[in-house]
Amino acid sequence: MRKPHVVEAIIGNTKVLGQLDSNGILQRFYWPAVDYYQQIKLFLAAVFLDGLVFFEDESFKIKSGFVDDFAYFFEYKVADKTIFQLDFVDCETDSLVRSWEVNFKDFYVFLEPMINSSSLFNAAKVDKENEIVYAYFKGTYIGLAFENKIKSFTVKNGIDDANDNQLEGWLEATNPQIAVKLKNAGRVVCFLAFGNSKDEVYRKLSYLKQKGYDDVYSQNKTFWEKKFSKVKLVCTEDPKDIELQKRSAYIFYTLQNSKTGGILAASEVDEKFFHCGGYGFVWGRDAAFITAAMDALGLSREVEKFFEFKFSCQEKEGFWDQRYYTDGTLAPSWGVQIDETASVVWGFLSHCERQNSLHLIDLHKEQLKKALLFLIATVDSEKGVVFRSFDLWEEREGIHLYSNASIYAALGKAKKYFPELESEIERKLKAIKNQITTAFYSHKLSRYVRSTDVRIPREEFLKLPEENRYVEKDEKYEITYYFKKQDEVADISMLGVYYPFEMIDSSDKAFKATVLAIERECQNTIVGGYKRYSDDRYIGGNPWILTTLWLAIYYKKTGQVDKAEKLFEWAKAHSLSNGLFPEQVDRLTGKPAWVVPLAWSHAMYVLYLNEKNEIKLN
Repeated sequence: MRKPHVVEAIIGNTKVLGQLDSNGILQRFYWPAVDYYQQIKLFLAAVFLDGLVFFEDESFKIKSGFVDDFAYFFEYKVADKTIFQLDFVDCETDSLVRSWEVNFKDFYVFLEPMINSSSLFNAAKVDKENEIVYAYFKGTYIGLAFENKIKSFTVKNGIDDANDNQLEGWLEATNPQIAVKLKNAGRVVCFLAFGNSKDEVYRKLSYLKQKGYDDVYSQNKTFWEKKFSKVKLVCTEDPKDIELQKRSAYIFYTLQNSKTGGILAASEVDEKFFHCGGYGFVWGRDAAFITAAMDALGLSREVEKFFEFKFSCQEKEGFWDQRYYTDGTLAPSWGVQIDETASVVWGFLSHCERQNSLHLIDLHKEQLKKALLFLIATVDSEKGVVFRSFDLWEEREGIHLYSNASIYAALGKAKKYFPELESEIERKLKAIKNQITTAFYSHKLSRYVRSTDVRIPREEFLKLPEENRYVEKDEKYEITYYFKKQDEVADISMLGVYYPFEMIDSSDKAFKATVLAIERECQNTIVGGYKRYSDDRYIGGNPWILTTLWLAIYYKKTGQVDKAEKLFEWAKAHSLSNGLFPEQVDRLTGKPAWVVPLAWSHAMYVLYLNEKNEIKLN
């Protein structure tokens, strides 16, 4: 069974992460870290009413949302009775804690494990004395326990077995489907613990049961109150902005592996890569925006931890590859993306300057210099950037306007801290600036283009006019490479030369014409918002929250307040009712179309609000 790609909420404790769909079903739980492994195949609850009634369903759901800014509830109505379900992840044991307020006599919980992302060869056994059901595979254990007394159980064919309201009591099974029938006194409390041994899981569950649900909840509420006490909120006329800022802080906290510092782009929802290359990884690209937003919210220590993480996984050549797991190991990548390295350098130095933490530059000076030397080597002193890499969206190999601007910003910000490289950096900056206004300028369109020297398939090459194509042959191998000289597609990422990288002034005529092309060709005229580029086909070619807010920030910085606020309000209106931002909005219905929540979307919201507040203060 394929897991859903769109979920409603994530729950976590800065170390592990769970996902709840719109019906309240726990679809994924990542342990021992926020990005791996997936441990749950099926986790359901049901009441018995002339047969099993699985109430985590849209036909029974009334409402849902956050409680105390960290726990997540769903309310259901079954046969005129209300069921209230509440989930959170315990800060001490990394366990899932779930409670149900329910008045049905016969209550069932079903669990099918998928330990370490594999549903093969899992096994289960029941500890009758301690009333714990264990699932295990290859040294990893999951333990299921309750505050309530267990009336009956089985670890074999649980759902089928429960259809007659009786369980057969199988104590052990392979490929288990666990079912537990519980004694219900108005509230059912469930603990789901994970560990590398049976003893570890037993200790966690014993701790939780001994402490009791109410104390565990209170302790976690205090944990999150302390976290939120650090958050700096911008007050506006709209009270929704307070909620959205809190949600943004929560997302940044929960998507960061607090043990290592790595920050996920999103909680993974496409683990089999049906539609994309996955989201549960760390990108330097996203992080340049995310860390700026975290600084704005007062989470500077977490930002510092992130850059410690990045320096720990720098490649020996000085660059950072496309993406990493939060333990620092290289994640599946398909080519070097030069803006990743430039974004880390620029983002780190920007953080140090924002926080007046210049001592950190000295601390990481050797690693920074390696990164700078790598970036310098990608730039020819006459031609500009000559290093082909993938673009911001990781779809095209070539030389890109956004990438060049990121290199320009990184080198420009670094030169004063590395006086021995200053003269060479100045030559490179001059070459990049000249390259932008020559190679990236289209006389036909009187504006900038998004890319040059783009590698393309032979079929596309044959359709291009002679003046906009060329070939290169590999002399060692019988390989011919085909290239497009200029890619003229209007792309939101072209705003990067102005924001955040400040390479071109907003008065630049070619840039103004570029913005007009973006406005004209990237807008969705049905539901509003802006897609990434004019011929975007990813997940159907929808408008994105972050792209729309990127344009809003440009408008705000250039004094076009009404335009900026209109786009800002559009983005807010397309957040979920719980305050989480998706990546995309369906181009026809306006509903969330893809990943929820996306950290970059939340970052752009915070950065716009911060820009708005700074202008107001000035």
